Amino acid sequence: MWYVHIEGVGHAVFWPGILLLGLFIGYIAGMFGVGGGFVLTPFLINVFRIPAQVSVGSALGQKCGTSISSFLKYRALKRGDPRIDLVMLGGSLIGVDAGVRILSWLTSLGSWRLDHNSPMPAVQVVLDCLFLVMLGWVGFYTVRDAVEASKRTVPRGDLTIPGFLVTKIRIPPFVNLPEVQLEQVSVPMMAYLGFILGVASGLMGIGGGVIFTPILMYGFGLSVRNSAGTGILLLYVTVAVGTIESSMQGFVSLPLSMLILVGSSVGSQLGTLSTHYWPNRVLRIIFAVLIFMTLCVIGLDLSPFLLPGSPGIKIGVTKPQHYTLAWLFVYSLICLTVPILWGVAAQKYIAKNMASRQTQTDNESQVH
Repeated sequence: MWYVHIEGVGHAVFWPGILLLGLFIGYIAGMFGVGGGFVLTPFLINVFRIPAQVSVGSALGQKCGTSISSFLKYRALKRGDPRIDLVMLGGSLIGVDAGVRILSWLTSLGSWRLDHNSPMPAVQVVLDCLFLVMLGWVGFYTVRDAVEASKRTVPRGDLTIPGFLVTKIRIPPFVNLPEVQLEQVSVPMMAYLGFILGVASGLMGIGGGVIFTPILMYGFGLSVRNSAGTGILLLYVTVAVGTIESSMQGFVSLPLSMLILVGSSVGSQLGTLSTHYWPNRVLRIIFAVLIFMTLCVIGLDLSPFLLPGSPGIKIGVTKPQHYTLAWLFVYSLICLTVPILWGVAAQKYIAKNMASRQTQTDNESQVH
């Protein structure tokens, strides 16, 4: 009664546990604007014994539902600015493809062994080390910011304090982001930032929100609420592309994705409401706890490589691909040009259409 056989899994799964896991992941997605894949995938593999490749693909499929649901909720609450997502979108899409190709190349490096411990695929060691560095940096700055926020006598609220990406990088053309109180933000910087986020998504199998949200908070200076509301749309597009690629390889179990989605759809709404009512300093502490919990999971993943006799988390890899120098040269040019061309086109669209809509909205507000 409590166990069901799901296509692609190979054994009966405790479905109430999957629902509760989906509820928790949806809550994370709604609260912080991240997909939660860096928590969901290890839980599916370690706790529910779902095959690694099915866990990754099904987690991506689930995030398509939670991300669009959270985006609509944040738009209703007027959190974040979709202009940021629009400028970064082109770079993110080409970045996802580049990240997948880098991942495929890393698999050709074979396995590494440390002394007499268990061998581990080189790609897995590299990705785990990247996660440790990235999340360790994010966790450190999140805790530091939470400590500084606790010393303020007046809560910051949704006030934007322009960060170094806005004040230090002055490469034209620029775009105004009125919904998050920013002016003259560099379009090339945003375009290539989108590319980097896309590469991270394709390479690490995440939606990118766990990286994007801290960048918005500390690089752009947005509040936690506005950061979460901004990253959702870009997250949706990124995971949609990843889901299509995974489904073409047979790694997506639709019943499993739908089961997770039932719980996560409810959780994402609760998480979104939490960001609306909870203070930013509390949200930062919770985000830091989530980051350090993930670091513990990654430590378990590396344990077979570092400690003898440790089970760890096994992650499936793709087949290696080989490219010619001419192909690499042309592809590098595409990666360099597509983000900036898209960003400039998006900036012109924003200046022509979205700016006039904002002015009309402001005029209507003054009338009322």
